[in-house]
Amino acid sequence: MSNNNHRRFENAVPIATFATWALIGIFGCGAGLGYVWCKNQLYVTGMEIKKLEVELAQTQRKNEVARVNIAKNSSTLKLKERVASGMTGLVAIPPNRPDRPDRLVIVSGTPEVPGSTGHNDLRPVSNQKLRE
Repeated sequence: MSNNNHRRFENAVPIATFATWALIGIFGCGAGLGYVWCKNQLYVTGMEIKKLEVELAQTQRKNEVARVNIAKNSSTLKLKERVASGMTGLVAIPPNRPDRPDRLVIVSGTPEVPGSTGHNDLRPVSNQKLRE
């Protein structure tokens, strides 16, 4: 009988051993795929960063060119040239004539209020008598 039992289990498949090695293989494959995916993401992100850095440098160059053009075109000499050529549609203000003294008023600054110490002081209103 002992001989019969030995023969019956002789061709049995060791399922536990196969399952163990299958799990080790699946874990190894998953780890390898995860590693490759992470490396791919690093490469893609690096390329995006490089592209954005190039775009940033181009934008900074365009901004610098625009600043130079603004400074050049807003100089008084350039504005006088543009007014003289009639490009702006502006007309130069004629000097004050004695027959029309009300045409031009030159304001040199803000008037000082007597007794004020700063710009944020409250000043009495001219129609204060009406409120009393």
